Amino acid sequence: MFYTGYQIAPEIRYYLKNTSNNNLTGFYFGLYLKYSNYKSSLSGAYINDEGTNYDLEFDMKLDITSVGFMLGYKLPVTKRLNIDFMIAGPGSGNYNFQIKNKKDLPEEFYDDLNEALEEYNILDFINSDFRFSEVNNKSKFSAFSFRYGIAVGYTF
Repeated sequence: MFYTGYQIAPEIRYYLKNTSNNNLTGFYFGLYLKYSNYKSSLSGAYINDEGTNYDLEFDMKLDITSVGFMLGYKLPVTKRLNIDFMIAGPGSGNYNFQIKNKKDLPEEFYDDLNEALEEYNILDFINSDFRFSEVNNKSKFSAFSFRYGIAVGYTF
């Protein structure tokens, strides 16, 4: 699997502590918008129960737009260095998938794929009956999204 892409996430923050002299530290809350755009190619092989080998070749595009709230704490380490802890970032995301199947596969491949995906509970929120035998397949859905993380920052 090989993928490329980019992500942009503008934020608006309100710091609860007095922020004089551009010293934006302490607890904050705010809003975010996150856009992600990824392209991927997947190649490999599928071997059925009889031992027949089928080549896999898929191209995928994924666009995700998420909006939500965030809560965090920005810790000053030195005058210019800080650590930003995004504690919680609940929101909603719109997902747009486009999958192109370059080589058709037997029906049993999709049966095996869907059986394997049943083990992952997160796919219960969407229709997980994946069939990509069409040349070009698109899917859109909305789902709960969540951001969190730690970032190191330096002020110039």
